[in-house]
Order: sequence, then structure tokens, then C-alpha cells
Amino acid sequence: MKEFEDLLYDLVRNRPRKLLRKSPVKAQDELVVHMLERALEEGTLSEEQFRANLKITFLTAHENTQQLLNSAFWQLGHDQTIQDKLRAEVLATGTTDPTTETLSKLPYLTSLVCELLRVYPPVSQLINRVTTEPTLLAGTVRIPEGTWVGWNAPGVQSNPAVWGPTAREFIPGRWGTKAEEIMAKARRETVKGKYIAFNAYSRKCLGQGYALLEMKMALFELARRVKWTIDPRYNLKLTSGGILAPLGCKVVFEELAETANEKLRQSKK
Repeated sequence: MKEFEDLLYDLVRNRPRKLLRKSPVKAQDELVVHMLERALEEGTLSEEQFRANLKITFLTAHENTQQLLNSAFWQLGHDQTIQDKLRAEVLATGTTDPTTETLSKLPYLTSLVCELLRVYPPVSQLINRVTTEPTLLAGTVRIPEGTWVGWNAPGVQSNPAVWGPTAREFIPGRWGTKAEEIMAKARRETVKGKYIAFNAYSRKCLGQGYALLEMKMALFELARRVKWTIDPRYNLKLTSGGILAPLGCKVVFEELAETANEKLRQSKK
């Protein structure tokens, strides 16, 4: 991790675009990295804090969404009926350039992302606390002093007592049929501590909205442009802990005829 931290620090602090820049970045063009660098230079952040924030920003903004997309490749490649239903909804919009509003109104796409997060939460667990004295959890579970404790999202989100007898099955329809009610259900279950893909309360991920939009946009474009299947030689194996996703999933892509024809028409203009 230290090697990764040093590499990331060097790439950010010595990136060519920054070294060639002759004037400050305009406020409307500022990215998170610019804000972090300004905080470092003004003394608001120490170098240790700057490095820690770089790692969190990089991993949270890229790794988690990437792994959820890997899970989507597996699930939709394994079950073509889900992929076909998503594609039908996407093509019915009649647009190749969806807005945030367009994406937020698509019920099946919304339910699909919620179910992916329930069954394959990228951040599957966080064990970052140690008991300082013997503790009794929920009045029944005895936890000795010095025990590492935390939470496990797949365990919480596959509990039959909460999600019913089909808790371990991938069923997007369990979330509802309207985009508004789907997101309302996700919020309710989060408040109850039963849906913690983005953690909850004061610990809830600040990038939740962006991550959801990013996934919706990616799935919209994938469903519109390509069809994919799982390599028949691949057997599902999930990562062992931490980040949860299919390990080494092999996917076969096929460009849709409509997309190819669209490109041909554009080239003739």
C-alpha cells in the first residue's frame, strides 16, 4: 500500500498538465484533486492527511464502481433475460444521449442497480473497531475485550428474515415498478440498517449519488451498444473479502447491429 501511495502522490504532484499550467485553475473547472492540493499548500491539510485523502478519493471513486460493473457483467451475462429487459427499456427511450433526468426515470435500470448493490456490494465489509472491554451484543452475543468488530454487507443484505425466502436470489423486481418508489424503498431500508451498500447515517458514502449515476450511465450505454455473454469456460468465483466482485470473469462482447448501422449512417453524412 505504501508503494501505491507513493506512486499516486508522485503522479498527482508532478503531472505534466499541472507543471505546464501558467495560471490558477478557474473555480468552475476545479476537481477534487485541485481542492486537495490547495488545502495542502495553504496548510489546511498536512502531507499525511493529503496522502490519505488521495488514496480514499482514488479508490472510492474508481475501484468500487469498477467492481460493481464487473458484477453486472457476470449477472447480466449469465442471465440474458435480465439483459434483454434492460435493453428494451433503454431502446424505448429513443435517445443516445440520456440526461440525468432520463436515467432517473427508468424503473428497471434503477431496480437493477439497487439489486446489484444488494447482492454484490463492492465494499462487502468494514472491520475497523476493537472492543476495549467485554461487551454483550443485542443481549445475547458475548464479545471479549480486544476483539475486532465491524459490519458485513452481504450478510445483512441476504438475511431471509428481512428480504424473504428469495433473499439470496437476484430479483430486480423486488424493489418495485416505479423509479420513485424504488429509491424510496432503498432509503427506507438504509435507515433501518438493512441495506448498507453505502453504509448509513453519518458514515454514509458522500459519493453515493455520483456512483449511482455512473452505474446507470454505464449500463445504459452497454445495453444500447453491445450484447455480452459469459465465456463458457468461466466458473464463478468471488473475491475472498474486502472488495466483493467476480474474480477473473471472462466476458464475450458482440456489437449490436443497430449500433453498427448507426455508425455507418453517421460516416455517410
